[in-house]
Amino acid sequence: MDNTGVPEWAKKRHYLAAMLTNFVFEVADVLECLFIECSDAAKECGLQFSKQQKNHFEFAQKHIKAFRSSTAKLDKDAQLSFGQDADVLADLIYAAVTRTGEDDQMMRNFLEYIMSYPDKVGLDGVRKGGELFESIKMKQAKARIEAKINEK
Repeated sequence: MDNTGVPEWAKKRHYLAAMLTNFVFEVADVLECLFIECSDAAKECGLQFSKQQKNHFEFAQKHIKAFRSSTAKLDKDAQLSFGQDADVLADLIYAAVTRTGEDDQMMRNFLEYIMSYPDKVGLDGVRKGGELFESIKMKQAKARIEAKINEK
């Protein structure tokens, strides 16, 4: 795609749309894997879902699988990339949950730590919603300004 003459805000909007589309497919992949792992773990422990829960569970699995089937039309490299990204995303979520447990403040600290790394794609401030995400960026910006003032 030729971006010549396209305003910067439009480039960011296009990139954000593409990134979110990929993200949705990756999250669907993660959910599909989690459904399988959850089902296996529940069977292993002898836990059973109620009939209604089982129906909802199977319904969700079926539709996520159907949604993800559209990625089957992509070339093998793109499919592999989605799978690898989904694995990393699942590991990141799992690490965040297992490392922080039920401690919400620790989860916020975990997010702040990740947010301390610079934005590599130029989308800071573009995301709608996510008040916590934006408040972390504002706190970091304020801290940088205060540090520069204190240096003088």
